[in-house]
Amino acid sequence: MAKLYRKIRRPFETAFFWVALQLIPLLPRCAVLSMAWMGGRLGFLLDRRGRAIGLANLEVAFRKTKSSAEKNRILRQSFITMTRTLLDVIWFGTFSKRRLKKYVRLDDSMRPLLCDKNQICITAHFGNWETVGQMMAQQGFPLYSIAMPVKNPAVNQLLIKRREITGQKIIPREGALRKLLNILRNNGKTAFLIDQNTEEAQGGIWADYFGLPVPVTPAPAALAAKTNSEIFIGFCAPQPGGHYLVYVTQAISPPSESTPEAIQTLTQKTLTAIESAVREHPEHWLWMYKRWKIKKPGDPSAEYPFYAEIVR
Repeated sequence: MAKLYRKIRRPFETAFFWVALQLIPLLPRCAVLSMAWMGGRLGFLLDRRGRAIGLANLEVAFRKTKSSAEKNRILRQSFITMTRTLLDVIWFGTFSKRRLKKYVRLDDSMRPLLCDKNQICITAHFGNWETVGQMMAQQGFPLYSIAMPVKNPAVNQLLIKRREITGQKIIPREGALRKLLNILRNNGKTAFLIDQNTEEAQGGIWADYFGLPVPVTPAPAALAAKTNSEIFIGFCAPQPGGHYLVYVTQAISPPSESTPEAIQTLTQKTLTAIESAVREHPEHWLWMYKRWKIKKPGDPSAEYPFYAEIVR
C-alpha cells in the first residue's frame, strides 16, 4: 500500500514542484522569507515524526545542558532554516548573478578557495549549504559534488537542473569517487556533506559525533591523501534581512600517507569541526535527519535515540 501511495502521489508532487519553480522566482525577497517562516512553523507543528526525531537528536547532543523550551526553540528555527534553504535553491536560480551578489557575502576566510588549485570543501546540512556551491560557481570555481537523490525521479531531475543553473556540478553516485579523483588531479574542486550516514557496507567508518560513534564517509580524507588536496571546512549561515554569510572555519593539510590510521584521524577531525559549528549555532542544523540511526555494535543502546538500529 505504501508503494502504491507513493506511485499515486508522485505526479502531484512533480506538478507542485514545477509550479513552485515558475512562481517562487517571481516573489520579492520579503515574501520568500515570510513563506519560509510560515512553512517552517507549520512543519514544526504538523510534522510529528520529524519533531520527535529532532527532539530526540537534541537530547543526544545537549542532554541536560539545554532546557526543553530551548530545544523546542532550536528545532522550530531549524524547520524554518531548512524551508528557507529549499525555497532559495529555486529563488537564487533566477536572476542568480544579481541576487547572489546582493544577498550573499563571502567572508575573507574564503579567499584561499578562489584559485585554480585542487581543493576539497566539506560542509554539512547547516544553514544554506546549497548556496556555497552557487557562490563558488559564480566566482568561476565550480564545485563538483555528489547529491542524495530525491525519491521522486522527476522532481530529482528538476532539482538537479536548478542546482546546476549557476554552474555547480552534481555527479551521479555511481562511479562518483573515480570522477572526483580525476577532477582533483586536474586542479578542480570537490564538495562533500559529511553529516550523513554511510554504512560500513558502503565504505563508511566510525567516528565520534556528539559523544556517540556514527558511520561517516572517509572519501574526503582518502581523496585528500591521494591527490595532496587541502581540505576546507566551511558553512553558509543565515543573516538578518534574508542575507547569508559564507565562511571557512578551518583549513586542514592533507595527510602525508594514506594509511587507515591517517584516514581515520583526518575523518574524525573534519567531523569534530562540523560538531563545533553545530554547537555554536544549533538552530542552523538539520535536526530532523536520523543522524544516529545506525548503532555501533556493542555500544550502550540507552545512549542512542529511539529510532536507532544495529545494521549488520
